[in-house]
Amino acid sequence: MRIGDKVRTLRGNEEGVITRFLEKNLVEIEIEDGFGIPVLRSELVVVAQEEGNYFEKSERTPARSMADENTPKTKQQGIYLAHVAINDQQLSLHLVNATDFELPFSVGEDSQGNYKGISAGLLSPQSTAKLKNVKVAEFDNWPTLIIQLIFHRAGYFTLREPLQRRIHFKANSFFKSKSTAPVLNKPAFVVRVDEQMGTPLDPEKLKEHMFAPKEDDVATKNILHLDRPPREVDLHIEELTPNYDDLSNPEMLELQLTTFEEKLDQAIATGMDEITFIHGVGSGVLRDAIHKRLSTMKNINYFQDAMREKFGYGATRVRIK
Repeated sequence: MRIGDKVRTLRGNEEGVITRFLEKNLVEIEIEDGFGIPVLRSELVVVAQEEGNYFEKSERTPARSMADENTPKTKQQGIYLAHVAINDQQLSLHLVNATDFELPFSVGEDSQGNYKGISAGLLSPQSTAKLKNVKVAEFDNWPTLIIQLIFHRAGYFTLREPLQRRIHFKANSFFKSKSTAPVLNKPAFVVRVDEQMGTPLDPEKLKEHMFAPKEDDVATKNILHLDRPPREVDLHIEELTPNYDDLSNPEMLELQLTTFEEKLDQAIATGMDEITFIHGVGSGVLRDAIHKRLSTMKNINYFQDAMREKFGYGATRVRIK
């Protein structure tokens, strides 16, 4: 027996999936309603994959009336995250593939700059994968989810770019997102993963726009204007928003990193040779996250701790190529 195996009890009607192995030869299985129950290993039998496939196929192909045959069927297309209620305290998180693509996927969590993988695999078309259980009471501390997907289909098809999405749930939108989850067909808090995302800032294209020849006044108005950022950018949260008391720690970090990336992109696009980011000392989480991102950027010559006499180790100077 392995975690993830579907099992059935020998002396009852319970079926479920193995979620973990406990002490004293006990196994925890998650039954249909989402509850985890401990069962002796000797009281369980693994359900054969062939049996599950047979009954799932039967459930998916019920007899249809003539009216059904003449009624066009539409499927909700897309890729979703669905939080399904287990009880009033817990939700189970599912990745839903309501497309005709096979989706190799990887899902992880970013908690204050620390990445943790939580699930990976292959999602068949019109299928789901359970990722984890979460507690409603801990909503404010839920980490940012990072979802990576590759689109595949046998034969010829229009190639799509791999998708990477960072999702941090906000209470004012999350608890208004209740609907019926596609494929699962259960009430859930549903968020679409593959919705149209904003176009990332491209420093090279911005340069082309900024330094394009000015033919006339009309053309000049169409050139993208980008202000040069200050040479020192203060990332202390109180400098970025007056409402920082309303933000959780992950939300504060997300705002600080977003500001860092925007100002760095602007510095590159406007031809600056260097820029300094003041992040403070604190626990070092923001500094480490900034240094980690800088180490992967091709437009950076080098970076180092700056102005120690003024900021200690609370500032980083970035030298741009």
